[in-house]
Amino acid sequence: MSNPVPIGRVVATERDPTTTGNLRFWLAPGIDLKPFDFVRIVPPEAVGPEIGEFFAIIDEIFQVSDEDSALSSFISSDFGDSGQRPRVGRVVTTYADATVLFNTCDIEMPVPHGSRVHWPDESGVRRALGIDDYNRNTPAGYITMSGPEHESITINVDMDADYLIGPEGAHLNVSGISGLATKTSYAMFLMSAIQQRQASEQWASDEQASFVVLNVKGADLLRLHERAQDMSERTRQDWVKCDLEAKPLSDVTYYYPYSPHGAARAQTKLEAKAVAENVEEGRAFRYIYDVDSVLDRLLLLFEDMDDPNSTLVSCAEHCIGKTPREAPWATLRSNVDKWAESTPDKKIPVVSWRRFSRLFRQRTRNQMFTEESNKAVEYRQVYLSEKLKDLKPGHVAVVDIAELPDYLQGFVVADVISALREARAPGTQEECETGSDSGPGTVILFADELNKFAPSRGGARSLVRYLREISERGRSEGIILFGAEQFRTSVDDRVTGNSSTQVFGRTTAVEAQKDPEIRGRPQSKRVPFLRKGELLVSHTRFSSGTLKLRFPRNAYRPG
Repeated sequence: MSNPVPIGRVVATERDPTTTGNLRFWLAPGIDLKPFDFVRIVPPEAVGPEIGEFFAIIDEIFQVSDEDSALSSFISSDFGDSGQRPRVGRVVTTYADATVLFNTCDIEMPVPHGSRVHWPDESGVRRALGIDDYNRNTPAGYITMSGPEHESITINVDMDADYLIGPEGAHLNVSGISGLATKTSYAMFLMSAIQQRQASEQWASDEQASFVVLNVKGADLLRLHERAQDMSERTRQDWVKCDLEAKPLSDVTYYYPYSPHGAARAQTKLEAKAVAENVEEGRAFRYIYDVDSVLDRLLLLFEDMDDPNSTLVSCAEHCIGKTPREAPWATLRSNVDKWAESTPDKKIPVVSWRRFSRLFRQRTRNQMFTEESNKAVEYRQVYLSEKLKDLKPGHVAVVDIAELPDYLQGFVVADVISALREARAPGTQEECETGSDSGPGTVILFADELNKFAPSRGGARSLVRYLREISERGRSEGIILFGAEQFRTSVDDRVTGNSSTQVFGRTTAVEAQKDPEIRGRPQSKRVPFLRKGELLVSHTRFSSGTLKLRFPRNAYRPG
């Protein structure tokens, strides 16, 4: 798609020389460019072909004239007569600053003065970005850039799955203000891209991932298997631009908190008719917690409470040590009430037991804390930890926690993380020798509202630790975190900082200045002005560091 007529020429001046990483060029009249566009640069004939061609990305565009000052312009217009033609004509030119990404001969020398600037073609841009060298290409969106005759050029862009979901790098973080359908939509788009692409021959069977999605708010993620009802032809074409099919996620199972009012009733924001349909078609379950499944995680129920003297910890440890695993909830609650009347351990004062008893009653009042019924199959009762250990490649498990209070949301999230880590732990020697310890393979965990579970200050201490461990060691364990939040600065920096892929949607100017990850990028001033469906994406394998990408609307039905 290259044009034989240059669109400009590189200029190296005494004041602004070209370098191995940066250059400046003036534009021919009538040429339109915008930041994040790509250009191909051909050195002058006198330099010789051995230096190769350069590819660069536009950082900023300027216009300059030989006008001395605003005052001289004011005077030349008859002292401010804006309707009068200026008496003195001025020489005006437009020039652009760009960052060098790639040289076809692997030459690291400044771009020569007088080099010709051309429109690039798609293969050249993908080569400049390093996409052709990826091991497992994963669609990440597409670029729409300026082109000849004022026609745009569309180029699909891939990420390298080895650096998105391991083993070389891992984790994704998406930030941006609410209401633009960007953060969650982009994470779901990437999951759909991974699910579709890993079915190709490029992905080996032992590299395929499964997915665990936490539905934190509303019913946004409770219809992932349903095709969007209002999908336009433009949306379908946008998916084609990414070399994907416009279709919802497949092989999806939903897990709702248990409610004892019929198999189709659950604690969820999804309407009862849709829940009943999912149950009837075998894609929905209701999760419960009996005493045995809670004892090991009992402390997580009180994570958000101040406990300077660790009295809540002491009471919880006593419950764990003195409660039989097969005990029903009525027995445990009765024992806690009894210990609140007369402390069984002189080291724990009665007042501490009373506080523990009050909190314990309140926080285990939810209907999901119950015993397994003799009609467990009919009632669709399951234990989350058991189901998540049996994930198969390509499967999507949606855990609904939107109707639960914050302290129970944190409890379930911690249970999900613990179950995934236990499933990934090395098996027994016998399992290793027989090969029966297959495990769920790589698991991608998506958590929206990440600031709620791993806040930068305060919050549930153990849950923050769990998420830190995933971000720091999850790559080696095969657990990959896809996190999203409105403001990156509100999330623990050890959780966000370990993500090899950072995505920025539109955010406020204040947040853009507060966040060093945004502030340190060349185009940080443009973040507050990104439009719906536009993102700045930083992926370890992008030679440009940051790209402005567009992605298609999701093909699943929104909640």
